[in-house]
Amino acid sequence: MKNVFSYRIFDTAFRIAMLLLSLLLFGFIMAAGAQAALAASLRGQAVITTDVLKVGDIFDNAGRNADYVLGPAPQPGKDMVLNAPTLMRIAMALDLPWSPQSSADQIVVSRAATLIPAEKVKDSIVASLREKGVNDNFTIDTGASSLDVSIGHEYAPTVEITNVSYNAGTSRFEATVSAPSAANPARQFTVGGYVRTLMQVPVLKTALRSGDVIGENDIDTVEIYASEIQPDMMLKAEDLIGMTPRRMVMAGKPVKSIDIQAPLLVERGKNVTIMFNEGPLKLTAVGKALQNGAKGDMIRVVNNASNRPVDAIVNAMGEVVVRQ
Repeated sequence: MKNVFSYRIFDTAFRIAMLLLSLLLFGFIMAAGAQAALAASLRGQAVITTDVLKVGDIFDNAGRNADYVLGPAPQPGKDMVLNAPTLMRIAMALDLPWSPQSSADQIVVSRAATLIPAEKVKDSIVASLREKGVNDNFTIDTGASSLDVSIGHEYAPTVEITNVSYNAGTSRFEATVSAPSAANPARQFTVGGYVRTLMQVPVLKTALRSGDVIGENDIDTVEIYASEIQPDMMLKAEDLIGMTPRRMVMAGKPVKSIDIQAPLLVERGKNVTIMFNEGPLKLTAVGKALQNGAKGDMIRVVNNASNRPVDAIVNAMGEVVVRQ
């Protein structure tokens, strides 16, 4: 009986001990889970809309430090990279429960922005110059100046051009660019450059060789700066039609007068028909060309019958005319 009673006491004590151990283990697990839940964690990305960078922008569970200002934010549309050493220094300075998992840990902080492309700014400047009386077909050259504009995401993607000045003698202009407007300039800068007049010139659609006759369908046009026009460039498409290259002429490039010639209708050493016009009489004879000739050229030919050389005008393929 005594042994049974002792066994029951031991069993009860064992059960109580195990229950207490379980409760302690459960408490430890809960405490560890709570601590893990309260630990700060690095955000996957940070896109901010204000002028300053805060701890809460880069860390979750930052607690009372979430609103702590670390410094100025990147400019609208720009990025800032915070690497592992920088993040660790921030965490240590603010006693944040965070440490990097590896040296590769980092976060890219981006500033939300409204982006206005350079082409839109350029078109606005061109429109303002037209209002100033620049009426030619032209473009503007601002050199290395970038016309891309980034402003805060809360602004409309608009620009206003003011203070436009233009010197027709030097083709120099200056203008003030304000975004989104001159009355509310989130960004404002002065840009200067030159007005460059454009001209359309004829070019060949495909490369042609000597002997190929240029037709209307062989011709296209391109725009080039008027300052690049050279005295010997062909500026009218009709001046190319019916001509042939002296040598290969490449496609898409302005054609010079030296590059083309009228097609040869008479070749040196070849037989030609000589037409003699004497009043109402029209006589023909067979001769030989002593020179090459295109339509309208005056060349020397020899009459095969009389062996007498004469000057004649090239009239058609293999045909010349002697005029008294």
